[in-house]
Amino acid sequence: MALAPGTVLLGTVALEPNRWRTVDPSGSPVTRLSSWLDQVAAAGFDGLELWERHATTDPTEATAIGAGPLPVAIWNTYAGFDHEDPSERDRAAAWAGRFASAGVKFNVGADPGRLDRYAERLARWVSELPAGCVALCECHAGTAAADEPAWTAELLDAAGPPERVQAIVHTHESSEHLAARFDAYGERITHVHVNHLDPSTGGAPPLADVADRLGATATHLRSLGFRGSWTIEFVHGTLTERDEPAWLVDQAGRDLAVLREVLVEAFP
Repeated sequence: MALAPGTVLLGTVALEPNRWRTVDPSGSPVTRLSSWLDQVAAAGFDGLELWERHATTDPTEATAIGAGPLPVAIWNTYAGFDHEDPSERDRAAAWAGRFASAGVKFNVGADPGRLDRYAERLARWVSELPAGCVALCECHAGTAAADEPAWTAELLDAAGPPERVQAIVHTHESSEHLAARFDAYGERITHVHVNHLDPSTGGAPPLADVADRLGATATHLRSLGFRGSWTIEFVHGTLTERDEPAWLVDQAGRDLAVLREVLVEAFP
């Protein structure tokens, strides 16, 4: 099932300084997420898009997150589709079931020559997701589902019906690219990642600084037929001296206020 239109989640990857192994090469989180969830809830978020390592690294942390004030609406997995072995994908499905998540964010691999294999593996995985839990293709740059919307449409069509296999777009995408995605598989696009990372630095501006651009994107999405949900994926402070939870949580709350105002204007 899709989340209610206008739902806004916090991507917990935004609160993790070690999101890209820049602190510890093991990739283990350095943020104890459960310690910050009351503050995230108080800011007004509707739920979490949970970076999987925040739960899978420490069993006690997984329990604390599950008992926390916000639902894990989307499970953010990095389980791969390049290998036949389904164990990583099966674990992701099990975790989504544990948290009763409405969706699981995923990405296929980078080889366009393997699209048929990706589709077969994705279809099997979708069939094993919990009832009511949809597969959400991020269609991220660097994957075979990124640059050619027609390829993505074929992949998703082969993997399952729209009520089971859906897609995510990003606010940093051009209006032309967004339009091409909606032309190819618009009925599947149910979620947006609010992401304005600068590729040259990895940093992100406060949403207040790009509110006009964000508003124009939201209005464009509405014109394309979008009526879905949102995740604030990264916030100002990423990869700077302020890349620590206290600052990031505070900035996430400020960004949420801006996004709520934008959505009121764009989706009256």
